[in-house]
Amino acid sequence: MNQIQVSKIETKIDKKVSEVIEEMQEKIDALSIENENLREKAEVAMKSLSATKKELHQNERLTREAITSSNYNEQYSRKNNIRVINFPWRERQDLRADFISKVKRDMNVELEERDVVAIHRIPSDKLGPKPLILRLFSSDVKRRVMREKKNLQDHVRFYDDISKSNIELMKRLNETEWFSDVWYFNCGVYGRISDGLQLKFNIFDDIFLRLRQRK
Repeated sequence: MNQIQVSKIETKIDKKVSEVIEEMQEKIDALSIENENLREKAEVAMKSLSATKKELHQNERLTREAITSSNYNEQYSRKNNIRVINFPWRERQDLRADFISKVKRDMNVELEERDVVAIHRIPSDKLGPKPLILRLFSSDVKRRVMREKKNLQDHVRFYDDISKSNIELMKRLNETEWFSDVWYFNCGVYGRISDGLQLKFNIFDDIFLRLRQRK
């Protein structure tokens, strides 16, 4: 093979290589444009996702605040209520008169008819007399009654009328076994641990975090 033939072959190879390089560059440029478009779409999607997460967190916060407020309002509306169990039943019973008589006889607390705003029995699946729910005229009247409840006879018991959410909160606190005492007072739920630390809890509180922070 002479020099002229070699030169022609080299020229053809160079041309082919140039064509391949040019074709590859076009593909690289196309991929670069596509990647840029994808990057822009990804940025838009991330911004949208971030905004959605922020909105969800805000909605969650507002929902919790609404539920907390609703629970407080419900509990506040019950602040003068008392639940009574094992209260005797009889035909044609005047519950108000019987309650006033029971309180006077067992607890030496005198009430007037107007002090018992409302009183009625509530449904129950348990055996025995159905429980009572009653509303007293004021917090002072309720305080006088509840202060002497330890003197009740015949297995009759008086309890605060606690909302379902607060009952569940008290159950959660007791189930941790971290508390020596758990109680309800004046529309709030409280817990005390063995070293004397006493805290008021909200229905959405992280109990462990509150104890760790001790506040």
